[in-house]
Formats: sequence, structure tokens, C-alpha cells
Amino acid sequence: MVEQREKEKKLGLHQPETYARFRKNVESSRDQLVQLLTNIKKQGKRVVGYAATSKSTTINNYCGITSDLVEYISDTTPIKQGKFSPGTHIPVRPYKDFCDNYPDYALLYAYNHAKEIMGKEQKFMAAGGKWITYVPKVGVQG
Repeated sequence: MVEQREKEKKLGLHQPETYARFRKNVESSRDQLVQLLTNIKKQGKRVVGYAATSKSTTINNYCGITSDLVEYISDTTPIKQGKFSPGTHIPVRPYKDFCDNYPDYALLYAYNHAKEIMGKEQKFMAAGGKWITYVPKVGVQG
């Protein structure tokens, strides 16, 4: 217990400023992601979500991302297909739809599997597709 408290103290977890800084960083990331998606849509480009995960639900709801910004979410899990993302009501469609008509951008919700997914989706990138990532920073890859 003492060892854990020391770790937390070194990280500044006992100081309110640490949480204020964290909040500011999270809000900044939210604003950057929404601005990026908005700019892409203004250019007439298509954005599709990749993987209907619990992370996608959290990000969509926190950022206010709806089908106005993300056309649909592609997922390989049959039970999720034909449903809508909780709260933001973005349609969840089969992975085949993604492959049959690649979007200009894919919002990579499963960021913890980014390397594996990007490695698997070489055809998407060869067709000019780009990845939108939001962890650790908001950006475009590809």
C-alpha cells in the first residue's frame, strides 16, 4: 500500500493540478478530433469508423460524433451489424461494405490494435485511404 501511494505521489495524483491538466488535454483532443472530422467532411471526403468497440461508444458520445461526421462503423462481428452505436446512432455495417467501397478516411477506434489493423489493411491504404487516430494524439496516417 505504501509503495503504491509513493508511485501515485511521484505522478502527482495527489495534486488537483494534475487532474486539471488532464481535463484540459482531453478537452483539447476532443476539439481537435471534431475539427479534423469537420474539415474532412467540408472537403466532401468520406469518413467511416473502423471497429464498433466500447472505445468507439465512449469517443463518439464524449465528442458528439454522429453520422453527420462518420458515415457508418465497419465491424466484423455479425451480432453488431445492422445495429446502431449507443447514444450517437451511427449505423454499424459489415466489414464487407468497407472493403467494397473504401472511404477516404477510416477513424480507427481500436487504437490499441493500430499496428495490427494497419498492417492488415494494406489494400485500403494502397487505394489512397488514410487513418484518423486520436491516441496518443489526434492525427492522420497513411
